[in-house]
Amino acid sequence: MRPVGYALRMRFQRVTALLLLVLAARPDAAAQTSAELGPPVRIDFRALDENGAPVLDLIAERITLKVNGKVRQLQSLALSRIGDRGTTGGSALPPPFATNALAHTSRVVNMLIDEESIESGRETPVRDAVRRLLDELSPGDLIGVRTPQGQVNLQPTDDREAVRAAVMRLAGQGTRAETDVDAACRTHKTLGALTEMLATMSRGPTTIVIFSSGLTGPSAAPALMGQASGTCTVRSSDFQDLGTRASAAHAEFYLFNVTEGRASPLPQQAAGFESLAGVIGAEYVRLTGSPDASVARLLRETSAYYTASFVPDPFERNGQRFRVELRGDSEHVKLRSRPAVAIAKPTNRAKSVSPQDMLRVSASFMDLPLRAVAYCSRNAGDDNVKIVALFETSQPDVTLKSASIGLFDERGTLRKQWTAEGSDLTHRPVMGAVVTAPGVYRMRVAAVDGSGRTGTADYELSAEVARADPLKLSALVLGVQQNGAFAPRMQFANEPIAIGLLEIYDAPKATTVTVDLDVARSQNADPLATAQTTVTQAGAADVRIAFGGFNIASLAPGDYLMRATVSLDGKPVGRVMRTLRKTTK
Repeated sequence: MRPVGYALRMRFQRVTALLLLVLAARPDAAAQTSAELGPPVRIDFRALDENGAPVLDLIAERITLKVNGKVRQLQSLALSRIGDRGTTGGSALPPPFATNALAHTSRVVNMLIDEESIESGRETPVRDAVRRLLDELSPGDLIGVRTPQGQVNLQPTDDREAVRAAVMRLAGQGTRAETDVDAACRTHKTLGALTEMLATMSRGPTTIVIFSSGLTGPSAAPALMGQASGTCTVRSSDFQDLGTRASAAHAEFYLFNVTEGRASPLPQQAAGFESLAGVIGAEYVRLTGSPDASVARLLRETSAYYTASFVPDPFERNGQRFRVELRGDSEHVKLRSRPAVAIAKPTNRAKSVSPQDMLRVSASFMDLPLRAVAYCSRNAGDDNVKIVALFETSQPDVTLKSASIGLFDERGTLRKQWTAEGSDLTHRPVMGAVVTAPGVYRMRVAAVDGSGRTGTADYELSAEVARADPLKLSALVLGVQQNGAFAPRMQFANEPIAIGLLEIYDAPKATTVTVDLDVARSQNADPLATAQTTVTQAGAADVRIAFGGFNIASLAPGDYLMRATVSLDGKPVGRVMRTLRKTTK
């Protein structure tokens, strides 16, 4: 990676003040799904090779999707890599933007441990599996654990020791004398706990791992209905209802059969556990001996997933489940998805909700993936702060139809609002600005696309200009050259050059302001590269504009920190930083 020199500086002699950034008009011309057909339906799936390793280069043309026996045209296909947090060493960096995207770069693992199916003293396989899982998960991954009885109910957390301690305290509660009715009661509680887990899980993709030595299957339920009563009744409909919930959840299921959980395993109980795996589309794993291979498989298979979307026929929006068939064009690649997808009924909210409506409610809207960021600069003529907001959908082939920005104070009061006009939405990213008093705020971006999908993204910020006595500094804005002008970017992929732009205020006359720009892996790390910057006077006599750039073509994907150190007459007086994210696409 090398700094960009004289040619770049000459091209940017025309750079204007941050608040007057010129965005090159570039309408998105991709075709839109008709709003009358309603929003697309998402299907998450895995692509694995013959060795069980994720396949990362699928394209839509290589996939055939059938739903309800009918071939569907893919509206979108996106790859998410799990555990690839984008950092390149050192401490985690602040995210470069806020997002509502479901494509998390960290895992969420929820474990359900049926301790009543495991006899006392036979908990070791479960403990070993959890211990290995905790050791191998990435630092940002979240893990939760609960039991059907409710003795443990730990929501997903990055506190490894809390999870470890909770699992190490668990003891098997099963007995060798378990009757069919006892097993039915235990199964009912386990299915209920799984139902509650699905109802309360986050909307992002989650891996659910169930440990049990066996369950009463649906085929045995009719015989037990006359013996069991009340909450102990297990019905075939209980399994079917779980299948419906699983088809609507963004979850990957693994059922670990603890084969050594009983001194004398019951074959019919293992069959019931396998039946649950089939109903919810889970991977069935026999946990025998060392858990290393089973845990390694789970981590390998969940390290990446695809999200495809299609538009169903209007009559299919009836709340029912429809069979899903996914096939690739290679016999060496296995596509794995849930066996069915639930297509929700149309709602009045989906038909009528507007960006202004979404600003005024606390609910999150996640059908339309968005990312948003805000930059603060001085407002000329008073003590207020100008907030320049940038936002875009993370799907490059989608154009926004309408959008609004709301600025909320610490009490949740809407203080400022901006609504996009038609021409605003032809740019990517979209830019809007509001002026406000200094303070701590939450900025909400709300948008609707051409197919009616809705999305919101919330960004927390402190509205202020940075102090660098006697100077003041705007936020550092990252971008590229586009049509001879500066165009901001929220993340970088194939762009060869990343540019930093900074405003400097209250510069005394007859003084020299210089800015040293570099890129590093963390706040205090040695620079990977430095760049020369150009500092010019802006419209006001006390305002300077600094800009410089780096060739990032050889930079590995990940998160880095661009740092701008400002000096007055050779003496450093302040520094501002911004996370630079480079991706593979």
